[in-house]
Amino acid sequence: MGINKRIAVVSLLILSFLVMLPGLAREETKWIRNPDVVYVGTPYDVVSKMLQMADVKKKDVVYDLGCGDGRMVVLAAQKYGCRAVGYEIDPERVGASLDNVARNGVEKLVKIIQADIFTVDLRKATVIPLYLLPEMNRKLIPQIDKMKPGSRIVCHNYDLDGIIPDETVTIVSNEDNYSHTLWLYTTPLKRKQ
Repeated sequence: MGINKRIAVVSLLILSFLVMLPGLAREETKWIRNPDVVYVGTPYDVVSKMLQMADVKKKDVVYDLGCGDGRMVVLAAQKYGCRAVGYEIDPERVGASLDNVARNGVEKLVKIIQADIFTVDLRKATVIPLYLLPEMNRKLIPQIDKMKPGSRIVCHNYDLDGIIPDETVTIVSNEDNYSHTLWLYTTPLKRKQ
């Protein structure tokens, strides 16, 4: 093999390695199934209010179901110093969340897991912020029922149907100028009669 051919082969191998390098830094993601909703990020001022309503403390463990770009878990770790786990089914969103976690330097506190949220064991969570459709919230109630007493759930724009909230707040976001309703619930959930 001539010197030019060797250089070409080595260059091709190096280029292939460099293209693969970003993917080696994180677990491989794949399609589990199609997402239930299209990702719409919660405005940051609403994220902040949700965490405030849940009275997040350093000892809490925040689970964000359908974490999108990871903004909720990143802010929880930054502002409160608590541990947080983001669950996301969409591989593209998992990548965006991992990038956000790394960019903000909260890797020691935040974990991003690709998973179907309806299969996640919620018993270790003490705070769950939710921005999901009503039927998805309803489907999560049996999982929420298994959480420790005193755990807090804050729903954004869609409540937990048939459950009595501890508090309801409506705020206008400075980011999108829209009104957002938030509901706070504490476990054990209180059913409407």
